[in-house]
Amino acid sequence: VGKNGADALFALPKVPTVPALQCQTDSTDCLAKARQNLATYHKEATQHQKAWQKQEKAIAALLQYGHFRYLANLDAPPYGRMISERFRATYRFVDGEKEAAMQSVCTDAALGLHFINTAHSQILDGIIGASMIGRDVPLLAEMLAESPAGTRLPAACDEVKVQPAENLSVCPRMYSEWHIISEVLQKDMQEGLTKMPFTDEQYRELGVNFFPNTMLTSLFNQAEAYALQEFSRSCSAENRAAVARGELPNLAPDPNIRAKNCSPYNGLCIAAASWDYTRYQARLLNVNRYLTALDYLRHPTDTPPAGYHIENNTLTFTRYPIRRNEEGMQTVTLPLPGSRYNNPKAH
Repeated sequence: VGKNGADALFALPKVPTVPALQCQTDSTDCLAKARQNLATYHKEATQHQKAWQKQEKAIAALLQYGHFRYLANLDAPPYGRMISERFRATYRFVDGEKEAAMQSVCTDAALGLHFINTAHSQILDGIIGASMIGRDVPLLAEMLAESPAGTRLPAACDEVKVQPAENLSVCPRMYSEWHIISEVLQKDMQEGLTKMPFTDEQYRELGVNFFPNTMLTSLFNQAEAYALQEFSRSCSAENRAAVARGELPNLAPDPNIRAKNCSPYNGLCIAAASWDYTRYQARLLNVNRYLTALDYLRHPTDTPPAGYHIENNTLTFTRYPIRRNEEGMQTVTLPLPGSRYNNPKAH
């Protein structure tokens, strides 16, 4: 629905990057780090401000498009340019451009949500969108904390709200994964067959009871069938019901499916058995956890929703693990609006 914005996404201006900030996921010290590096930002801004402004407008303009569909064999879009713009917003806030900075971060969050809601057949855009939400909400919490109590978020954040559970399912996005894998397998199989010195019929005529063409085709067909069944698991009634409840299903490869479809010595299937999409689904489910937090920060005098707690001027909640070095639910702690306003460096 709507106009395809893929060309505009790929055509985002390539400009000098904003000085990077080492802001980890869920960190709430990005503004402090920007203050420490503000002199470097000022130096770069004197040379590149106009280019950065042009990039900011191009990024905001992406919201007008209905979707962003592009060929799977293309390189990934230049998402890094959006990260650079988020760094710029962080610097702008501590440099006194508070309203413009919050507007920029809200635009980024709205665009992240737009990627999630329009990339139903592409997994990459949805995961990028989820990452944008996961970084923008803590940054907005910092900005509200350093603002007077009662400060409202810009209008660009009005639509950045909790999403229907079905919008956050990895299920429809697995189609693109299956399509890519199927194309690669078919291409590799055909290339392998063309390199065979003889056809199976020629082997028969030579009296050789060995048919490598048939064997090669069988191995690739096994892998394709295995991949299809693995990728379809996210769409099972059980797993979709779990996502609808906001619960994380286990999408780790099922050895029984591999045993059913593949020879135990099929290297293609062995390689495919390393694909675990549980963390992809976790990133998408975490979106509503962050957005629920943002909704509370809009109304910090309300009773916190279930699973969210107020302590020492902070809002605490948990999210699903998304990295290999994370085990179990991860705690996120965000400052409450106005809680850092008395900090002299906040003015």
